[in-house]
Amino acid sequence: MTDERRDTAMRPHRWTATIVAAGLLIFGLPAPLAHADSDQTTIVVTVEAAEPDPAQAATDAITEAGGDVSKVVPITDTTVAVTVSADATEAKAIGAAADDADGVVAAEPSRTVHPTSTNDTWYPYLWDINNGTESTYGVQAEDAWPTSTGSGVVVGVIDTGITAHPDLTGSSSSIVGGNVVAGYDFISSSSSAGDGDGWDGDPTDEGDYTDTESSSWHGTHVSGTIAAIKGNSTGIAGVAPSAKVQPIRVLGSAGGSDYDVAAAITWGAGLSVIGVPDNPTPAKVLNLSLGGGGSCPTDVQTAIDAAVDAGTVVVVAAGNETSAISSFFPANCNHVVRVVATGHDGTRAWYSNYGTSSVPATVSAPGGSATTGSDSDYRHWIWSTWNDGSTTAGSPTYTGMIGTSMAAPHVAGVAALVAAAEPGLSVSAITDILTSTAIAPVSCTADACGAGIVNAAAAVAAASGSTPTPTPTPTPATLALADVTFSRAPVVGATIAAQTTASPSEAALAYSWTVSGAVMSTAASYTPSAADAGKTLSLTVIATLDSQTVTKSVSAVIASGSLTKVSSPKATGTFKVGRKVKATKGSWSPVPTSYKYQWYRSGKKISHATKSTYKLTRSDRHKKISVKVTVSLAGYVSASATSSSHKVK
Repeated sequence: MTDERRDTAMRPHRWTATIVAAGLLIFGLPAPLAHADSDQTTIVVTVEAAEPDPAQAATDAITEAGGDVSKVVPITDTTVAVTVSADATEAKAIGAAADDADGVVAAEPSRTVHPTSTNDTWYPYLWDINNGTESTYGVQAEDAWPTSTGSGVVVGVIDTGITAHPDLTGSSSSIVGGNVVAGYDFISSSSSAGDGDGWDGDPTDEGDYTDTESSSWHGTHVSGTIAAIKGNSTGIAGVAPSAKVQPIRVLGSAGGSDYDVAAAITWGAGLSVIGVPDNPTPAKVLNLSLGGGGSCPTDVQTAIDAAVDAGTVVVVAAGNETSAISSFFPANCNHVVRVVATGHDGTRAWYSNYGTSSVPATVSAPGGSATTGSDSDYRHWIWSTWNDGSTTAGSPTYTGMIGTSMAAPHVAGVAALVAAAEPGLSVSAITDILTSTAIAPVSCTADACGAGIVNAAAAVAAASGSTPTPTPTPTPATLALADVTFSRAPVVGATIAAQTTASPSEAALAYSWTVSGAVMSTAASYTPSAADAGKTLSLTVIATLDSQTVTKSVSAVIASGSLTKVSSPKATGTFKVGRKVKATKGSWSPVPTSYKYQWYRSGKKISHATKSTYKLTRSDRHKKISVKVTVSLAGYVSASATSSSHKVK
């Protein structure tokens, strides 16, 4: 999934991409472990709850299926990670065979997940949260704060961990404090974790940099959107600025494993994970801005089911592949809140995955819409807390990113506001409130974008029984398009740009250049070729905004082009009677296809002297000799140039 980010000093954006990929990641243990060899694969075995010894049952099933077991790690009462000496293909076959064993619910090779990856001084940039004029399709959190700011609710952020940030932790050195409570590190691969061990109690983001990518500080950005501190005269404010974030680390330089994610969900919801201290501050909401390809793994679905049964709302990002949610987990898992990303105009973001009738989206939320790293429009980004280190952590700062990773924490924040407004609400009740109060997205179906863009003010009002100040329905701006003109008269070989402006400026413009009725280009400019000379060039510009369309056109005849002299022709040789001298062509742009020569004696044509060479005669003695070169090219006006003259001895 793709995230993009912009640095706080408004320098050119650094453009990064984290691609969601399916694959296998060897699991470690809750205690420090070395990364497994490439021929070691972990199979996650889910056994029936009635099994008295889950680890033994899982081991027996894998062994009987032909697996050479090298490591066994019990995770919960029904989930066991069994490492075998086999490659991915062999492990898949072993898992399939073990599926049939008595007492086994599922046996699946582990898969990898990655980040799905814009009074507070930056508050004017928060179109996604505040009540500014550009915030029609934000989540309207500001209107909810008089009733609820999320106080007393913990939101678990299952991500890359967290870095110290004054707008989160109230400190530049500690990862706990302010709006952050203690979390846990569930990255089992010591090499991916970057901290030299496996599972541990320190969820500090050590950086997920690789040889080709800088660290994303993804978890810090997501956490800021949920619960950055409000009213501290610096930076931003989160959707739920009094809620607490609990960093639960599962993503490192190599992504993360589904087994680690399952353990993180279990622990985050306050349930027991073998070998790990119980969570002292269980999360009411879990945010998963991450994903992997394929169907929902059994261990992840089992963990989600248990978390929801325990009263925890599980919010997941839809993914950034412009594809159906059904192809990516955990968005395709059951009992989760699936979040699609929208832009500031209320339309589904260009990168966002979407729901279908088989696996529909639940809701939408702002995720940004920038298409290049140099996009300077603040409304195209989601701004949040960040760190300026390219590898390991540097200094706290802020940046803009886009992605469904940015959309999901808006929903998690709104869920926290709702839970704080009415603490007794169930998971299904909170979900119903999110969907029933959502704002309809622009030009997107209920399957694709869910019930709409979450509306914090309306959701909190529904939970608390109060009546929110209604968000005014925007009046669509009338689309206008200025007359279309050519940047210059159409001439063969000269680039012509379309000149027009649309209002509002966010209207999309489409171009169609035709020559004698044949479409030649759909770009914003066109360069006529030699074959176009004398023909009619027409340009049509179509402006679109929502359901409005305006069309304007302009036409003109294409004139022949001009051949430009780059260097003059020359007459070269020994200028003595009886000697032969030679003409050089000079150079021209574009390159001509035809050259003609005429030699001159003291400015007068020499009869029959029309070749590139000329033999000097007695008539030339003491006269000045020069040569004129005439060039031609189809579609261009012929041009001539004369060399300097030489006196004949």
